[in-house]
Amino acid sequence: MSLSIIITDDHDIIRAGIKNIIHDQPNYEVVAEARDGEEALAKVEEHKPDILLLDVTMPKISGLDIIEQVHCISPKTKVLVISVHKAHIYAMKAFQAGAKGYLHKENAGEELLPALAKISAGEIYLTASVSSFLVEKTLKKPTEKKLEELLLTSREQEILRLVAEGKTAKEVAATLYISRRTVENYKNTLLKKLNLHKTSDLIKYAIKHKIVEIDDEEY
Repeated sequence: MSLSIIITDDHDIIRAGIKNIIHDQPNYEVVAEARDGEEALAKVEEHKPDILLLDVTMPKISGLDIIEQVHCISPKTKVLVISVHKAHIYAMKAFQAGAKGYLHKENAGEELLPALAKISAGEIYLTASVSSFLVEKTLKKPTEKKLEELLLTSREQEILRLVAEGKTAKEVAATLYISRRTVENYKNTLLKKLNLHKTSDLIKYAIKHKIVEIDDEEY
C-alpha cells in the first residue's frame, strides 16, 4: 500500500518538480497540493496524509505554525521540510516544531527519495549540509530537562500553562482565538507526549515542573 503525500509550496514549478520526482515511485502517492498555509491545513484535515512536504516560508500561515497545527489535525502525518533556507536556525526551529526531516530545495533531486524513505521508517532525516552540532543542539536531551518536555511546541506549552491555571477548554479557546476542538486536540496531544491520562495529571505536571506558579495558600 502506497503512502499518501501532500505537497505544499507557493511556487507551481517547485510543486511540479517535486511531484515529478515522486511520480514513478510505487511506494508513494500524491493525493493533494497546496499553495499556502491555510490551504495546506485544509488539505491535511481532508486527506490525513502520511507525509506533508512543506516549505518554512509560506503565505498566510508560516511553515513552522503549520507543523505545530498538523500534529493536532492529523497526528499520524509526518512533516518533511523542503526549504530554500540554509541557515541552521531554520532547521532547528523546524525540528523543534515537530518536523521529521529537513532538506534544501536545491538538493531535492538527490535527497527527496532517501528522505522519504527515512521518515517513513520512523527515522529523522537531516540534509548533509547542516552540521552535526545542530542535531545535538536540537535533539539531544539536556540534563536539566526531561525528553518529553523538549517535545512540546511553544503552543503546547502555552495551552498546558492555561489549563494548569484552571481555565476550561472554552476559556483557553477564547484566550488564544482558536476553536474549542483545537484546544481538546492539543490536550490529547499533551497527554500522549507526557504519558499522562487526564486533565488533573496535566495540572500536577505543570505545577511540579514550575510551568505555572501556584500560591501555597491555594493548596
